[in-house]
Amino acid sequence: MRDAPVYANISNMNNTRIRYSIDPTNRLLLPQFRYILDGEFKTDKKNTLTYIVRSPRPPSIPHQLKLSGNWSLDKNHNLVMTLNKENNQLAGQKITLQSEIIRAKADKLEFLISAKDKSGLAHLYILGLSGTWQADKYNRLKFLVQKKNDAHNELMLSGSWEIDKNNQIIYTYTKTGLKTGRKIRQNIAFKGHWDFSKKYRLIYVLNKGTGSGFDFTVSLGRPLGRGLQYEAGVGLKPSKKIITLFGSWKMNEKLGLLFEMPSEEGHINAVRFGANLQLNKNQELELSLKNNLQKDLGIKLKLSKILTENQGEAFLQAAREGRKITFQAGAGFRW
Repeated sequence: MRDAPVYANISNMNNTRIRYSIDPTNRLLLPQFRYILDGEFKTDKKNTLTYIVRSPRPPSIPHQLKLSGNWSLDKNHNLVMTLNKENNQLAGQKITLQSEIIRAKADKLEFLISAKDKSGLAHLYILGLSGTWQADKYNRLKFLVQKKNDAHNELMLSGSWEIDKNNQIIYTYTKTGLKTGRKIRQNIAFKGHWDFSKKYRLIYVLNKGTGSGFDFTVSLGRPLGRGLQYEAGVGLKPSKKIITLFGSWKMNEKLGLLFEMPSEEGHINAVRFGANLQLNKNQELELSLKNNLQKDLGIKLKLSKILTENQGEAFLQAAREGRKITFQAGAGFRW
């Protein structure tokens, strides 16, 4: 029968601080004891890192070694923990896991770990960190790893992000393969929905309840025939990025103005706007879009771009007669 797993440090093995290291196959090393521990890393809900030691092992080493410190990413997108002085560790050591980011969820970031055991047999496993997503003031993507007492570590994604045809954010990064030395390109998709409720802001909601999502600083939106376009500066030395959200504009007598956006798996998400309608100097009907709080969003549409000819004529006639033409988001319209 196996001994029951226990958490422990190994301070009883030596009065000095314990040194840890890691080999190229993601096995934990104890350099001062000249021993390689066969096992794998795990994390819990509090993002504590634990190394599960497999047999055989020296009797003086526990089944599970608990490591504590701060999380980060290196330039090659490997997951790194910088150890602190807890658990009798030597503070400042870096445990760098050769890893790949494989999945981003609303409140989680997952890494693929490739490891080998003492017999040379390779195996893969997933290591996950819980937390929330944000955009920093430079419109870069970052993951806040939850720590004790509401503290957090920031994992900054230094690659590029784009919007695909399904209006999802796609993060792209390259890393150098450990064995081949070749550049590997990885794409990570974020599944969420867009919120247009703020002027000069473009929000991609991942989890509204936890506040996980990206709040980008952008220009005023510019309507396109088949979408909505923004400009943004991205990076410490901002480079201009054109953000195009794909969709079609439609008017519904009960719901008001709709922007129908394609999403993954062929689904359509409809975003509702309020608006004021008026004639411009060219005798064209123009819509000034508003959010649910009836605040102006600085986005203007021409009627001819979004309505059929018959509906357009009806609105134009009402405007020429001086009737007020307004509608609230999701509340239909009147004229």
